Amino acid sequence: MKGPGIKDYLKIIQEKKEKARISGLSSIEMNSKELHGEVSPNHATMPTCCQAIYKLMLEGDEILQRPKGSTGFGSHLTVRFQLHDLETRPQMFPSKKRGRPAKSDEEKLAARKAKMKRNTEDLTNLIKSWLDEHGWTYEENKGFLEASNGEKKWIINVQGIRRGRKQTLPVKMSEVLKHINDVNARYSMAFNDSITYRRQWNEIPGNVKERLNMSVILADKKGNITEI
Repeated sequence: MKGPGIKDYLKIIQEKKEKARISGLSSIEMNSKELHGEVSPNHATMPTCCQAIYKLMLEGDEILQRPKGSTGFGSHLTVRFQLHDLETRPQMFPSKKRGRPAKSDEEKLAARKAKMKRNTEDLTNLIKSWLDEHGWTYEENKGFLEASNGEKKWIINVQGIRRGRKQTLPVKMSEVLKHINDVNARYSMAFNDSITYRRQWNEIPGNVKERLNMSVILADKKGNITEI
C-alpha cells in the first residue's frame, strides 16, 4: 500500500498552522520526525515530509535545526513557522519551474555544432596525449595526425562530424583509403568507443585490414585507449 503523499503532509501542516493562529499563537514549531510519525508511521516518507515543510515556509520563518547530511531531508529538521500575514508573505523557497524554455532552431543548431566540435577536439587531444606517452611526435593536418617514432610512421584519422551526424566506420575507412600513399606507414581510425564501431570493425575481413596495415583506436569515457 502506498504511503501518504505531499498533499497529505501539506494539509496537516496547514491545519496545524491555522489552529495555532486561531489559538492566538504568534508562531509554531514543527519537527519532521514528529510530523512523520503522525502522518506516516508505517511508511518511509521522510523526504516527502521534509519537502512539504520547506514548501510551506514563508519569508520570516526560521530553520531551527537542519537534517544531518547534504540532502536536506531527515528526522532532525525543525522549523519555526510565523503565523502573521500567511496570505501575503512570499515563499521562502519558491517552486522551481520544470523543464527549460524551448530553444529556437538557430539555438539548437548552434548547440549541436558546439557539441560536435567539443567531442572531436576532446578525442583529438586524448589521442595526442596517448601518442606523447608512447614516444611519438606528431603534426596535425586536416583531421589527420601524422605521427612518427624514429623511422616509424603512423597516420591517424580522428572521428569527424558531417552534416550533424557521426560518421560510420566504413565511411571513415573510405576516407582514409583516399589518403593511403605510403606503403611503409601504418594507418588508423580513431573513435569514441562504442559497440557499434566495434561491430563494424569486426565485420571487415581480417586479411583486408592486414594488407592495408590498418587498425582502429577506441577511447572510452574514462580516457582509456585501446588499439584493435
